[in-house]
Amino acid sequence: MAEEPNDPTSRRPRPARPQPPRPDVFVEPLRPRQEPTHSVLPKVAGALWALTAALMLALAAVIALNWEPVLSGVETAVSQQDSTASAADVRNTASATLLSSGAASAVLVLLGFVALNLLRGAATSSKVLMGAVGILTIGAAVTFSTFVSDAPALLGGVLQWGPFVVAAAAAGATVVALLPRRPAAR
Repeated sequence: MAEEPNDPTSRRPRPARPQPPRPDVFVEPLRPRQEPTHSVLPKVAGALWALTAALMLALAAVIALNWEPVLSGVETAVSQQDSTASAADVRNTASATLLSSGAASAVLVLLGFVALNLLRGAATSSKVLMGAVGILTIGAAVTFSTFVSDAPALLGGVLQWGPFVVAAAAAGATVVALLPRRPAAR
């Protein structure tokens, strides 16, 4: 019995079919690809935020080196608010106020650097985060100035005007970070 050429059980290999030619296809994007712009704004915002952090550290150093006089000034403010509080309660409240202000400052500084790192990568959320951190830092600095308003005039009254300088530096960093980016001149 002879095998037929179309028999599927046939063991003879078939010649390979030639591949059809590939069509020339060109896909044009809907939006042209934009090259990343290298703006100087993130660097300026970073420098201003580093200045803010340095000013906060300087204020913390002044407070740490003059803990007892500053604490007694905050105790005076606390006792004026609640004259029925015991001396221990006033001291504990004043200590907690200074320590929590320092902790809040540290968290805000770190969040500011996170926001600036995101800003360098042009993340959309970076501007929202930087705006929120900037507003919170400004508010915290102004609020802190009221806590230490009765503190003695150390180093030329640095505790009276220092928080406002911190607030101004934080405001500058925030405004620069929120500005629209323009390409840097090459």
